[in-house]
Amino acid sequence: MGQVLRLVLGSLMLLTITVEPGRAAEQQFSCKGEIVQGETNPNPLNPPKLIDLNITLGDENKLSIKTGDGKLLAPRITSNNKLQLRFETEGFVGEYFHYTGQLFLIYPSGELARLTCSRT
Repeated sequence: MGQVLRLVLGSLMLLTITVEPGRAAEQQFSCKGEIVQGETNPNPLNPPKLIDLNITLGDENKLSIKTGDGKLLAPRITSNNKLQLRFETEGFVGEYFHYTGQLFLIYPSGELARLTCSRT
C-alpha cells in the first residue's frame, strides 16, 4: 500500500512539474452590425452603414481590432470585468457585453453602432 501511495504521489509531482502553468487563451471575435441613426426620423431611403470587425483580446488585456477595410486599431481598455469590456479609440468608445455578445460603438458625432459578436 505504501509503495502504491508513493507511486501515485510521485506521478502527481511529475505531472505538476511538467504541466505549464495555465494562462488565459487569446480570444477572437467576429463582429457584424450597423450604425443606428441618432435622428428620430432617419431617412428610409439611405441604406444602413454596415460595420465588420475582427477583435482579438489577448493575454494581459491587450486588445486589437481589424476593420473590414483592413485598418488595424489598438484601443485602450478602460475596464474589463465579468459583465462588460470597455475600450476607447480615437474614433469611438466601445462597450462589449460578455454574456450577450453585443458590442456597442459610441461615436463623438452621437451615432451609435450595434454589433453582434461571435467567437471564431
